[in-house]
Amino acid sequence: MDPYQSPDTQDPAILNAMIQRLEDRGENDLFNSFIDQYLETVNFEKTKAILDLGCGTGAVTRRIASKAPASTITTGVDISQTLLDVARKKSDDSIQWKHYEGKTLPFPDESMDLFILHTLLTHVPDPVETLKEAKRVLSPSGKIIIFDADYASTTYAINDFHKGREIDLKLLSAVVHNINVCRAMPTHISNAGLTLDDHTGHIIAEAGKGDFWLSSVQGFAKLIPALNILPTEEGEAWVNEILDHHKNGTFFASGNYYTYFVSKAD
Repeated sequence: MDPYQSPDTQDPAILNAMIQRLEDRGENDLFNSFIDQYLETVNFEKTKAILDLGCGTGAVTRRIASKAPASTITTGVDISQTLLDVARKKSDDSIQWKHYEGKTLPFPDESMDLFILHTLLTHVPDPVETLKEAKRVLSPSGKIIIFDADYASTTYAINDFHKGREIDLKLLSAVVHNINVCRAMPTHISNAGLTLDDHTGHIIAEAGKGDFWLSSVQGFAKLIPALNILPTEEGEAWVNEILDHHKNGTFFASGNYYTYFVSKAD
């Protein structure tokens, strides 16, 4: 099972690796530039209430709140009490944090002007049902912003290309529930009764040295044995080869991300 579906049930090694990865992403300049790009489309003067669903440790929520006026209510929501505890420690009183069970959100109908789904739909059991719940709490003129990874495109280069692609699929399938969610997103949006207004694509490619993707490899070094993704020797060999490529200046990893701008259907 995708560990992000039930973080609080995971072993400490898995949970700590998840926390570290979420915070590493939040400190990456390129990754933050994608967040800033979609936030630049928001009219914050008309945005009184913002919901970041699946907020994790709150790295994205904190960035959203930093862009919003003090009068705007920004709320981070997650199924993990442990991740919310981390989020609270890393933020001030300008953000509200709420725990929920992953079904009905604890908010009334049409109460949110901006609904953020940042790397969440990759993990949920049913993206359409999550989008329908987002639609329920969205104000009539509100906007939904979906940002997620096309993990079907993510690859970490090792010398044996075919073996590398096989390992890519095993690794990514172990940590995300919907590996191709970005490719199905237009269909999911339509099936939820929402309108896709626009979209943008982003690529994170690193050659020579790793940064964003190197952090991911370091996370997998902990997750591979904890989740039994690969046999011990194979997992260690994969991690060591990629770390050697980084050390030698021959590193390569790449993956695509997409932002979808969504509103209520006419």
